[in-house]
Amino acid sequence: MSQFKKLGENVKIFGTAKIIKPEVIEIGDHTQIDDFTFIYAGKGAYIGRYVHIASFVSIIGGGEFYIGDYGAIAAGARIVTGTNTYEGGYHMSAVAPIETQNLKIAFVRIERDGFIGTNAVVHPGVTIGEGAIIGSNSLVTKDIEPWTINIGTPCKVIGKRPKIKLQNT
Repeated sequence: MSQFKKLGENVKIFGTAKIIKPEVIEIGDHTQIDDFTFIYAGKGAYIGRYVHIASFVSIIGGGEFYIGDYGAIAAGARIVTGTNTYEGGYHMSAVAPIETQNLKIAFVRIERDGFIGTNAVVHPGVTIGEGAIIGSNSLVTKDIEPWTINIGTPCKVIGKRPKIKLQNT
């Protein structure tokens, strides 16, 4: 596992997790990446301490990704850091000649204690605020305020989450 940019202590990466470009990934202590996860690190990725990335999660797109300490991404969620757009009359196929594509490559940021629910999709350029919860099957296309509970397509605030009382370092 020495191919990572940084690898913390007690990190568990299960055998069928697929990680592309590990040399640009930093992973903090006590983090777990489950089987059947696909991570394409693109321009770089930072995965904090005590983070859990569940089975069948995809982090794709070629942009940058950050998830803070104690963050979690539930089974089947998709974090999209880059995509093709139709804007300007370009092809949307990723295998079309690059000069005929209009790529949107961005940074996706999930702050400390953020939670992404099962099968949720987070689009490029989005920041999920500290402690925010994204419900299952939600579509996130805009920034999410800290300590809120959000669901739906598109994602909307439905409540507040209490702040964590027992903070570890």
